[in-house]
Amino acid sequence: MSFGDDERPPKLPPKVKAAPKVRNMYWCDFPKDAQLPEFWKRRPVIILSFRNTLHGAVTVVPCSTQVQTDVLATFPLRTTIDGKAAWAICDKITTVAVSRLVPDKRGIVRMPADEFDEMLAVVLGCLPRLIDNSAN
Repeated sequence: MSFGDDERPPKLPPKVKAAPKVRNMYWCDFPKDAQLPEFWKRRPVIILSFRNTLHGAVTVVPCSTQVQTDVLATFPLRTTIDGKAAWAICDKITTVAVSRLVPDKRGIVRMPADEFDEMLAVVLGCLPRLIDNSAN
């Protein structure tokens, strides 16, 4: 299946001035045409990927400012974005265009390494494990 020029999504310029770094927190403009339970509207995200470019894509952990009760798949953040408490939704990592990112009103927020490592442990706990076939 090929797409005509009128069917391709737009390539928009980034709203940030530098390539996002791992542990940075931004607001992300998720697609307005999402289908539930996909993420939609503007919400906080944490940059998970490294070696990012200004005009490329980044892997993020989406967050919610709504209280989360699934303690196995969420992580309550100590770091706030625009002063709002949030929960990382660790089982929903996704990739978005850098052009979807908007910084905090006060600038780029960077999550402390220890907090990021705690959150990353929850993210990794949500992923499947390799099976050790060496015992067979």
